[in-house]
Amino acid sequence: METNYLPNGMVKKNYHCSLLGHRFVETRKINNHFSEFECKTCKMQVTNDIRGQKIRLTSKLKDINETLFYLNLKKQFLTKFYFRKD
Repeated sequence: METNYLPNGMVKKNYHCSLLGHRFVETRKINNHFSEFECKTCKMQVTNDIRGQKIRLTSKLKDINETLFYLNLKKQFLTKFYFRKD
C-alpha cells in the first residue's frame, strides 16, 4: 500500500514553501513604499498592500503597480529637470 504524505491540492514543486515558508526576492521596486516580490522555489508573485503585508499579485494589482511606477518616474523626472533648487 502506497501512502501519500502530501495533502490534496499541493503540488510537489512547492512542498518546500508550504512546510518552511516562501523565499521571496524583490523583483521590482515600484516606489519607496511598494515593491513586487517572487518566491525562488515556486515562482509565486506577491506585492505589498497599504499596511505593508504581502498579498498575491493579480492582474488588477499589476496594472495599479504599473501606473504607480510611471507616476513615480514622471515625478522624479520633473523634480530633477524642472524644479531644481540651485
